[in-house]
Amino acid sequence: MRRRAYLAVIALVIAGAFAMIHPAHAQDAGSPDDAPYPVVLGVGETFDPCNSGNIVCPARVPICDDPKVAVPVDTPDGLGFQGVAPGTTLCSAASAVGPRRIFRITVR
Repeated sequence: MRRRAYLAVIALVIAGAFAMIHPAHAQDAGSPDDAPYPVVLGVGETFDPCNSGNIVCPARVPICDDPKVAVPVDTPDGLGFQGVAPGTTLCSAASAVGPRRIFRITVR
């Protein structure tokens, strides 16, 4: 019984030493694909992320940081983002497969 406890302590010490020498990173610096996709719209124009090829559709759960600049709208092809007033904001949508895709929407 003591031998098992002794071996367990040694295993924990080795695992702790490994964790201190080789710390895990939550994320890498990221790839260029992780950067927000730039979109330029006029007031009243609509961007269709599904037809742009930047997201696997059906896209769902749209979010815009500043709804005074751009808002999510329904289009005949699915989800879209419409320019409301001049400015810049970040909008995102959940992809059918994979992580959310972020768009930097500039309305002129």
